[in-house]
Amino acid sequence: MENLEVLEYSLHRVDVKTDAPVSMALDGTAEGLKTYTELVLKELLESPRSRYFQFKDMDELVPSSLVAISSGEDWTAKSTQIAQKLYDVELIVQDKIKQLTDVRMGGLLQLKIRHDESLKFVIIKIDNSEYLDEDNLDLKSGLPTSKSRLQKAAVITFTPEHTVDEVIVSDSKSTITKYWYLSFLIAEQLQDSETNTKNAFNAIDNLLTKEVKKISPVDYWFLRNDIVNHFRNEDSLAYDELVDKVKAHKPETDEFKEKFDSFVKKFEELPIKAAKTFDTQFDLVSSSIKARIVRKVMLDTNFELRINGEVDDLKSRIFARHDDKGKFIKIYSDKGYDEFKTAEDN
Repeated sequence: MENLEVLEYSLHRVDVKTDAPVSMALDGTAEGLKTYTELVLKELLESPRSRYFQFKDMDELVPSSLVAISSGEDWTAKSTQIAQKLYDVELIVQDKIKQLTDVRMGGLLQLKIRHDESLKFVIIKIDNSEYLDEDNLDLKSGLPTSKSRLQKAAVITFTPEHTVDEVIVSDSKSTITKYWYLSFLIAEQLQDSETNTKNAFNAIDNLLTKEVKKISPVDYWFLRNDIVNHFRNEDSLAYDELVDKVKAHKPETDEFKEKFDSFVKKFEELPIKAAKTFDTQFDLVSSSIKARIVRKVMLDTNFELRINGEVDDLKSRIFARHDDKGKFIKIYSDKGYDEFKTAEDN
């Protein structure tokens, strides 16, 4: 990654089973630190799981400390205070969940960097024991770019006037951990989950209609059914998981098979290129898209097929066929059978 300079750095072990955060020594001259920072920053800035936030109150500890550091105040003192804030927050969380599990231990890596002529602060809770040499931040073999390395992260970009320009938050889980942004960073989403759900579903639905339906209606219905199922039955959306689901689709027609790669690329770019953009990690509010989920297929002048939501295993329930009399669709349905069966069917 070009145009990257590490200005300040710190690593604290944050473990609620200890009495306080423990500062870990780092060798800032080690090439491993810069290499690790480049990997982390690239993953965060290009992450398929991120959400834009804003600080609720600039007088809170984390934002006020970052402003102070950007103006030249002592890095060591302020970064230690930030580590202590996370430790205090996790103590409270641990007390609430102690009957169920433990807050995941990790290292809090804080970086002050110059990147593309902008001052940025990177705050990350990482699995430092498995991938990182705590003495000098030399990368170990194994999974140096694994998504699970970064538990929770925030990238805060500053203007030349020492004001916050942008706050990006991400999480290795499918949903962003609430205590990380609500209690530690004291931040709020720029775009709420209902708006994100609407924008994401509408953008995907429009893309399917434009890029798939005219080329291969059968692929359109199967893909749409899978996506409706995801929006209706999942609590949150991690867009990379949805992209993987789309990539796993097997085109039903030769026409769509030729266009499939370009369709997937457009699907991946939707969060930033749709008419109404959306975050790539947010809680789903399925009630906000209820009206958009229903679709109708005109079968004949007096017949229509109404698809109300997702259909379990759609591919094994409906088929298009033809015989000597013409074209028809075959749908497996106990209720439909009971309504139309004749004496010959008994």
